[in-house]
Amino acid sequence: MRMMIIGGGRLGQELMSSTPRAIVVEANQRRLDLLRERFGGERVIEGPWNPSHFDVEGVDAVVIATHEDERNIEIAMAAKERGFRYIVVKVKDPARIPEIREMGIEDVICPHQFAAKAIRASLAPRAKDLIEIPIFPDSPHIGKRIEDLCFGLDAIVVGVVRNGSILRAEGLMIERADHLLVVSIGGRSKELQKTVVRKESRLKPFERITALIVEEGDLNGTLSESLYLARIIGIEVNIVTSDPGLMAKGEEMARASGVPYKAWIVDSVNLDSIPGSVMREGEDIGCFAFSAGQRYRERRTFRRWKLYSMLREIGGPVLICKRRHPYYSILNVLDDHEGSGAVTELAFKLGFLLRSKLRILRYCYLDPRGQERMVENLVRLYGVNCRDDAVEGNPTIEFVSELSSGDVDLIVFNWDSPSITHDILGRAIMDGPSSILIMRSPRNVLMP
Repeated sequence: MRMMIIGGGRLGQELMSSTPRAIVVEANQRRLDLLRERFGGERVIEGPWNPSHFDVEGVDAVVIATHEDERNIEIAMAAKERGFRYIVVKVKDPARIPEIREMGIEDVICPHQFAAKAIRASLAPRAKDLIEIPIFPDSPHIGKRIEDLCFGLDAIVVGVVRNGSILRAEGLMIERADHLLVVSIGGRSKELQKTVVRKESRLKPFERITALIVEEGDLNGTLSESLYLARIIGIEVNIVTSDPGLMAKGEEMARASGVPYKAWIVDSVNLDSIPGSVMREGEDIGCFAFSAGQRYRERRTFRRWKLYSMLREIGGPVLICKRRHPYYSILNVLDDHEGSGAVTELAFKLGFLLRSKLRILRYCYLDPRGQERMVENLVRLYGVNCRDDAVEGNPTIEFVSELSSGDVDLIVFNWDSPSITHDILGRAIMDGPSSILIMRSPRNVLMP
């Protein structure tokens, strides 16, 4: 997904900072200079807005945030006529919200309303909070009646999401893959999640991310993507660089994001020295994140590259960052390899945590119906929007087609799988637009 922001004010600038693939249309010269300085000229379009701006290739989400309500509504109508999948409109006057929704645009934001709600929440800490809590296979509450759950006087289960339907809670027995809808007061969301899920750490695909910062561009690439992923999963980030100046900037970014971090200054970040420098004795690097740019390209097959040797040597998960976050869409290949199902479940976990849609390319000959049932169980368990396609013949064609479409933000790839060759993976790493999470078939994943 690529976002176009109409209006480069404070809201537009914040969205540009948090969404590296976004572009902005702005007419004010002072703001244009500021936007180009902060985000680069290729992401800034000089306005004022006109319908031809919607011809930019690859844009399917439009955020309309100028300072004039009438202008915003006019642009929203044009975006609706163009058939954009996602349209978000900002208005100052809350009375205009029904008018916009009558046009068929549901996503309308009013900063004054948001501010009022935030103030009320601060002054009235017992305001209601609706949360959705999944029931995983290890939950101690499976088989219990809803009425037997004891959350105290300030929380109650009001419904259950089961097989895509919302059911009344009264009289229901809790089943695996249910999602409980709980209303609480007093901000007890995290406490209630721990009470129900218990082993919530098993949702985390790894405990930390180690981000390698080689040059200035890696701050807005590798580190930004790592902080985004760590913030949502709830883990820490290790920042690794040999440059004290880059470390200072990296620490500033980590503090601003609220993600806990550690700073590692190493002697060298050359490719040959990475495993020895970063994989310190007694240190768990978790997921190793870096940007594979032109500095890693070599004129021979991928399996003879130093990069290939490094990926094989690290052994754990590796995130190759392409500035694709947020991850709206995740791609995974499920095949007959023994560990493939575990990596697919990790893709579902990420889809659940990141609220991403998932595409599964299912390439199975030994037990196709069994694999299909496994995917169905994972869909029910995690409640992820999933498209599951059985692939006949060589899955490489479908894989490359998905990769070339530009619609995939993250590929979760099983390093041990023989279905997609490592030379194809090398092409995806060097030339593909998608970030890639390379996993080794984990053995400790809880299957439904």
